[in-house]
Amino acid sequence: MKKLGFGIIGCGVIHHWHADAIRRLADVADLVAVCDVAEDRAGAAAEKLGVTGYVNISDFLADGRIDIVTIATPSGMHADHAIEAVRRGKHVIVEKPFDISLDQADRLIAEAADADVFVTCISQTRYASGLKQLQEWIDAGKLGDLVYGEATIKWYRSQEYYDSGDWRGTWALDGGGALMNQGIHYADNLQRAMGKPKTVSAYAATRGHRIEVEDIVTASIVFENGALGSLTATTSAYPGFQTTLEIFGTKGSVRIENQEIVSVNFVDGEQYDSALLQSDTPSTASDPAAVGGYNHSLQFREFIDTVQSGKDRLAGALEGRTALEFVLGVYQSARTGQPVTFPL
Repeated sequence: MKKLGFGIIGCGVIHHWHADAIRRLADVADLVAVCDVAEDRAGAAAEKLGVTGYVNISDFLADGRIDIVTIATPSGMHADHAIEAVRRGKHVIVEKPFDISLDQADRLIAEAADADVFVTCISQTRYASGLKQLQEWIDAGKLGDLVYGEATIKWYRSQEYYDSGDWRGTWALDGGGALMNQGIHYADNLQRAMGKPKTVSAYAATRGHRIEVEDIVTASIVFENGALGSLTATTSAYPGFQTTLEIFGTKGSVRIENQEIVSVNFVDGEQYDSALLQSDTPSTASDPAAVGGYNHSLQFREFIDTVQSGKDRLAGALEGRTALEFVLGVYQSARTGQPVTFPL
């Protein structure tokens, strides 16, 4: 199988995860270039990684060695940068969120379809062993009819974290705060487990930081299947605690902490092999750079397989859009003080 060449746009914190993921896939992938509008960042990343560095995106996209572009720029630039890559015939992996608006997400999906290239959105927690096992049990009916699902993200980010980039904590480029930036993965995991939301009622506030966006949000959800749920995300829970996902059904329940299953109870008393469910993923409860690229690499490998096989071209993009719509619905409810019905 031919190795595919990768290029990364954006050399901030997230690019380290992407580079690490590509390094783990040396049998099928080569990182050949990086790009950042800041010459010092582009140069430092290129030197450290031993690749070509670009400050001009057009020059970067003209590099014929690049088959797949990963987008690691501020959230509000995701779709624009991805569309530039798509128009140059590149396949694209977009770091979460897919973008910060549904209009932009839809533009990207349409452009990718027209260009006949593959696009996906990062949702690396789906690839953690505990979350994969949970989904297998749900799909097999092991939990019965779903009753209630709850996701909590009680993390801590310092004021210095938000001050480290002028785009952080802004509506224009971050698209939101604790939910859009930190909590979107568990919002995605919650709706993936429970099914699509039907209505949501939410509240948001900014209590612990000097930022435009929220640092605490809580939402009550009614899912299409009639089950209920709740979602809480904050970056003001010092010093930072584990994420949790709890799913309850008529035949059993599962509790996950930091992507690892810690409790399983089936009504029929069936046991499971806990040794198969341990996660080696470190927590980002207080440090956004703590996680390496292991789960990213699992998604990257699946995307490479997709490109090579020619199947499910936009499935990952549509899933990224679904997670974005859920988050935007929560924000709309919090902003208006009214329940919001999906689709938006």
